[in-house]
Amino acid sequence: MSFRPAHLLRLGIPAALVAATLVTVTGSSSNAAEPGPYRPKFPAHATAKPEFEPNAVMVKFKAKASASARKATASKLKTTAEVSSGDVVKLTGEASAQDLLKKAKADPAVELASLNYRRRITAAPNDEFYQSDQSAYLTTSRVAQAWDLTKTTGSQLVAVLDTGVDAGHPDLVGHLVAGYNATSPNRGPIDDHGHGTMTLGIIAAAANNAVGVAGVGWNAKAMPVKVLASDGSGYDVDIAEGIDWAVAHGAKVINMSLGGPGANAVLAASVQNAINQGVVVVAAAGNDGSSVLNYPAAYRGVIAVGATDAAGALTSFSSYGNHIDIAAPGVDILSTGPRSLTPAGFLPYWYCTGTSCSAPIVAGVAALIKNKWPTLTEAQVEQRLKVLSRDAGPRGTDPYYGAGNLDAYAALGGRFAPDFPGGVTNGNDQPSRATPITTGATGTIGTEGETDWYSVTSAEARVVKLALGGPMFDSYDYAQNFGPVVEAFDSNLRPLGGKEVAKPPRDSEGYEIPMELWAETDVQLPAGTAYISVYNANGSRVSRPYQLLLSSGSAAKPVNNTAYPIQDISPATNSSGVALTVVPKVTFARDMDASTVVTNRLRLQNAKTGAFVANAVSYDAASRTATITPSAPLLENTTYRITSDVLNETDGTSLPALDSVFTTVDLAPAKLTTFTASGAYKAANVSWTIPATPDLDQVIIRMNVGGKAPTLSTGTQVYAGAGSSVKVTGLATATTYTFAGWVKDRSGKVSPVSAKAVNGVKSGISTTATLINYGGTITLKGSVLRIDNVAFAGLPVQLYGRAKNVSTLKLIATLKTSSTGSVSYAIKPTTSSVYTMVFVGNADLMGTRTADINVAVAPTISSTLAPAAIRLGQATKFSGYVAPAHSGKLVYLQFYSAKTWRNIASVKLSSSGAYAFGIKPTVRGSFAYRVLFTADADHAQALSPMRIVKVS
Repeated sequence: MSFRPAHLLRLGIPAALVAATLVTVTGSSSNAAEPGPYRPKFPAHATAKPEFEPNAVMVKFKAKASASARKATASKLKTTAEVSSGDVVKLTGEASAQDLLKKAKADPAVELASLNYRRRITAAPNDEFYQSDQSAYLTTSRVAQAWDLTKTTGSQLVAVLDTGVDAGHPDLVGHLVAGYNATSPNRGPIDDHGHGTMTLGIIAAAANNAVGVAGVGWNAKAMPVKVLASDGSGYDVDIAEGIDWAVAHGAKVINMSLGGPGANAVLAASVQNAINQGVVVVAAAGNDGSSVLNYPAAYRGVIAVGATDAAGALTSFSSYGNHIDIAAPGVDILSTGPRSLTPAGFLPYWYCTGTSCSAPIVAGVAALIKNKWPTLTEAQVEQRLKVLSRDAGPRGTDPYYGAGNLDAYAALGGRFAPDFPGGVTNGNDQPSRATPITTGATGTIGTEGETDWYSVTSAEARVVKLALGGPMFDSYDYAQNFGPVVEAFDSNLRPLGGKEVAKPPRDSEGYEIPMELWAETDVQLPAGTAYISVYNANGSRVSRPYQLLLSSGSAAKPVNNTAYPIQDISPATNSSGVALTVVPKVTFARDMDASTVVTNRLRLQNAKTGAFVANAVSYDAASRTATITPSAPLLENTTYRITSDVLNETDGTSLPALDSVFTTVDLAPAKLTTFTASGAYKAANVSWTIPATPDLDQVIIRMNVGGKAPTLSTGTQVYAGAGSSVKVTGLATATTYTFAGWVKDRSGKVSPVSAKAVNGVKSGISTTATLINYGGTITLKGSVLRIDNVAFAGLPVQLYGRAKNVSTLKLIATLKTSSTGSVSYAIKPTTSSVYTMVFVGNADLMGTRTADINVAVAPTISSTLAPAAIRLGQATKFSGYVAPAHSGKLVYLQFYSAKTWRNIASVKLSSSGAYAFGIKPTVRGSFAYRVLFTADADHAQALSPMRIVKVS
């Protein structure tokens, strides 16, 4: 943590990073015979200060303002109004912009008025040539893995507000919709600079077409909106118009790789209108390497994107501050370039470096998210991007990476990846832990925003020359560079002097010259202990060491730094492995107004979620120490921020807000608080409760056949995820299974095991008869036993049955097992039926189902033959009923002859099941007859009683 005065200069973006580099037709830059990189002479990025059109303002008229009222305003201000397609109008006159602004704000017809600020592209192509592909930076953001989940932005149009586009570029054809030129409405959005084609191509270049590069959106539709001129700059009036036009024409995501200082209420209103209509707005954070706010990135609701290298480390040119939301790669991003601006011998593909190149990567992923979940609001898309990012730099949300590095795969539903390393601290983060030195020291800035403290003891007052230098400031070869800042303080941390190095000089073409940078100043050290602080002006961590030298000085320079308010913070800034029972303390450098050092002003905050921790604060004036006592132990492996609001010293001086983070110890997760497994038929239901685990990776469930619990490397994995239950299917019957569960955190630590066995069960079914007559009764008998023949009384056994010609079983009864594990049930089936018994399982036993058993039901057939004796030539009647009645079904009259029954006649049954046959024998004798009912879907075959007729 450091507190820095606003008046110190900051390093601007290295000029080498705002040059353009094209990809040659050939390959490697190591072969001198091949064409080298091309460097267009684009203007270098200026030092961060607002620029605006000198004699113009932009206004937004009130909705009710008539055309005549608008003309009257322009006339009253002695200005001319530029034709505009919307409510935002530029007024140009003879007076200064500041004077026009005052008058415009006072006009009753004007709702909003602002200076017409100039914005610049936040990156131009890099001037170095590298023979490389996209995989390095796409891997950093896991874009390639995200394509496994989705390969289109669908109808989610991405508007790219920039310098326009080369619409005929072969890698963009088919991926553009109609655009707009806000700078010249009568012309199309033709790219006369190159920056717009690059940023748009990062999003929408055709993927998987064997040509050029792959856009992040894979199969995306982009809307080019030209708001910047051929020099890469433009005014807010055109940017606001471009935003309004894009929203009105269906844009769902807006990318603005542009920015500059100076807040503009009219531009802010256009941005807010887009957000209010559900549009995701993404903007480059800026390339000033400072905390100077760049707009539109700094507007609320805009996703501000910082830049990293391919390793995920913040670049020294990336702007930083509490408005940063997320970071993405921004060094050597290969993209499309306009063909007309590409010299002969080069392909129209350019390398792009800067936050301009980071923003479209985020915008492309935002469009993929919107297409996958169209109902998400713009705030939910932003939340998803941030919550599922990978932490980088200081743990938790920080001013350098915001929530962390973009993780496209996780944002689109994939599994998380480990966080990026947080850097290495030197252990001298506060004056209380200052490293004693005499003539100097060597160190590194191992963490973004780190301040190294050194102490010097002098026997008497003396003038000392402080010289602080770093390695070569070389934007050509390094994405992180050291901008030396050295400051001196007395024992009470009041300022003695300080110096921040100016930015590197530039050559005749405006490019930074690689060189060693030194900050030198003479300071008056008092007798006793004095402190020296060292930090990097641009906020990045730098692995190459710096050197601090102390020597005799001549005359002390004027004091230009401010007092430092803190002597000690415990736990140390950026420390890790802190105990959960820690009681943070802050020791101030000077006496404090105790009435301000209170609970609601000195707080402990979850650095990831922003939630405040309940705590009590006490202050000891003698030691100048405030103690922050949490009301409960802290969560493990969680980053906390010590922060403050309006703390005053006794002289009334207000302290800057505290911002110091620490991370608690990473413990192995606790075991699952509940773990149950219950049996089912060929399945088991496993459920659990996950203990509080802030860094949860997943719950792992495995199973073994038999009674022995599996280990993490044995058995079969049946689940891995963050849910609370799983149904395991496809299990064998009459088999015991043992299930085990573990909690795994993101660092790979695993909880103790939780295990539960579910015993296998066997069952059987039998019946007292497999064929009965209609109206008869059978008894179904069953048994349920554990596979080792142990019986359990009272187990619920479900008896199911179905008619033979029906596919669905119905529950007939639920039975309870006896002490021997048996059940029985008497039933009178009306049709041929199938029966089975099911034990659904319980917390100790697997489920089981018996084999199906078939019971055939034959109808009953009555028969009467009358008269039973007749004379030759007479007739008799064979009649009766079939129960149950089968109206319309044929029954057959059979005659016994030659030891064989033969069908001799048939008749359809009546609705009551009655039948009748007339019999007239042609010879004398005794003859046997019966009726045959043939089997159908409901019933088995049946025969009536035989009847004999005597013919005399």
